[in-house]
Amino acid sequence: MRRYLADALLCALLLLAAACPLRAQQPAQGGAEGGEKTKAVERAKAAEALKKYEGRYELEVGLIPVSTLDVTLEAGELWMKPTGVKKRRLLRRSAHAFTDETEGTPIRFGRDEDGRVVSLTFLYEGASFTARRVELPPPSTRGNTVFRLKGHPAARVVALAGTFNNWNQSELLFAREGDEWVCRIDLDPGVYTYKFIVDGNWLLDPSNPSTTEDEAGNVNNVLEVTPAPTP
Repeated sequence: MRRYLADALLCALLLLAAACPLRAQQPAQGGAEGGEKTKAVERAKAAEALKKYEGRYELEVGLIPVSTLDVTLEAGELWMKPTGVKKRRLLRRSAHAFTDETEGTPIRFGRDEDGRVVSLTFLYEGASFTARRVELPPPSTRGNTVFRLKGHPAARVVALAGTFNNWNQSELLFAREGDEWVCRIDLDPGVYTYKFIVDGNWLLDPSNPSTTEDEAGNVNNVLEVTPAPTP
């Protein structure tokens, strides 16, 4: 009987020893998973903090070739798309200061007295320029004149600018309809010049072969709006 109890006790001790390594591993696994979750939460918070910089920043047309800068948040990182060039990542240096990864130049966001981001300061050919932040309106979907642009499914902002709105790049926006972009506006009879802007890149209207060159050497489309026939 004593020998049976001794054998049973030995078996119990062996089972307990075998289970101990497994128990020791469990906290380590839980710690690793907890660490990854913590990092994921930190990354999400960092991305959320960058949202306040998103938007369009605009300079006066003709001041320099860069007239708009579109700032977007993609995969937790801030990107900037200036007029006419490829977008580039912004590397954070301090609370409101970044570096243009492509040019290696500083980018700084300005705030108003309430802490809202209202401007973006950047360097162009060694000189400093400050673009003001603008709020984009809803697409222009009503009017007697229709402009259409096929393709460009991945475009973020498609705008219409011309002599009818003093070449404002952030006023008349296209809406996506099927496989094309469409903008409708009211125009009085007359002759106008215009152009499309797709994510900051100026583009001639592919469906309108009528063009003219302005004093600065820019080629623009020409549109003649005729009076409506009288009944």
